[in-house]
Amino acid sequence: MATSVVHMALFKEEQLDEAAEAIQVLRNLGISDKDISVISGTPFSEKMLGRPMAWTSIPLIGGAGAVVGFLVSVFLNFGTPLLYPIQVGGMGLQTIPTSIVLTFELTMLGLLISTFIGVLVETISPSYGPRGYDARVTDGQIAVLFSSGAELDASLHDALSHLGAEIVHGAEDKKLWP
Repeated sequence: MATSVVHMALFKEEQLDEAAEAIQVLRNLGISDKDISVISGTPFSEKMLGRPMAWTSIPLIGGAGAVVGFLVSVFLNFGTPLLYPIQVGGMGLQTIPTSIVLTFELTMLGLLISTFIGVLVETISPSYGPRGYDARVTDGQIAVLFSSGAELDASLHDALSHLGAEIVHGAEDKKLWP
């Protein structure tokens, strides 16, 4: 079994089309999408680079928080007066107009809190794609990181050099913090 090496191809920011072509060339050479990462100082959408859409669980987490907030508000609006009935001035135990406000507020509060927690957890979760960094990415270049076997080195170097890659080499896993 061949060992996998992480490579980096750097493109100038105006070479966005060439970077997208490089990703397609990598796919054609048999490198799967999970072994390809793109880093840049400018946020480019997946569609611009021809990458599959990155799925996240944030909408599900936010929806679950909204449901929990809604259930808490229903309990506070309708359960609490049934558990502790207090007649005030001849009004009914449940008043719908005031219940709507509390239901909306607690539903949105549950949505916001769970979304914040979900984003925080996804941010600190590890990434399993190829990792590396070059200081030129900060200066506006686009880095296409990919891991492949050593047997593809010559063909990868030729294919990416023809597309205008500034440098293709084995990328080091450089940490930003010690």
